[in-house]
Amino acid sequence: MNIWLFLVPFAIAAALPGPAQGAMFARVVSMGTASAWSFIVGMVAGNAVWLLAAVFGLSALAVRFATVFVVVKWLGVLFLLYMAWRLWKSDGHRAAQQPARSGSGFLAGAFLTLGNPKAMVFFGAVLPQAFDMTALTAGQIVLIVILGVAVDFLVQLFYLMLARQTRTFISSPQRVRIVDRTAAALMAGCAGAIAAKT
Repeated sequence: MNIWLFLVPFAIAAALPGPAQGAMFARVVSMGTASAWSFIVGMVAGNAVWLLAAVFGLSALAVRFATVFVVVKWLGVLFLLYMAWRLWKSDGHRAAQQPARSGSGFLAGAFLTLGNPKAMVFFGAVLPQAFDMTALTAGQIVLIVILGVAVDFLVQLFYLMLARQTRTFISSPQRVRIVDRTAAALMAGCAGAIAAKT
């Protein structure tokens, strides 16, 4: 067992910005840091599901029920487009905006992650390099999940702090509106990137 052969590739892969990080960044800039916590928890939970699926060798099952993942992917795309539309229509006054519901943030983050079964393929390729997958103990499975969740959460926390710093520079309604429209374009772009993936 060499845990670093799992942790290092996963940390690098998690740190690469993708549609989920773009959506989270746009969410923080437009709606505030509080709105992103449930989104991050949803993203991390989705990755934990893929990690467990890889541990238990469910890759073949995912291939067999590919339609389910296509539906999840398109639900994520639709939700991102809805959020982009709301941001685009914003008048630039933060006080007038309703706080985002935590459930919607969790679902958005989970849909984005679960709509990408390539994560399970990645885990399925990396885990055997670090662990003997034919002789995993319950303790090792718990360790894999805890480490995976911790690494993923820390990476998303970095993106959250970066987005929060960006938000602090925005004060006037005109700037807020520009940022909201930029965030809307980013969300729509993320939705397009997810939709374009095969």
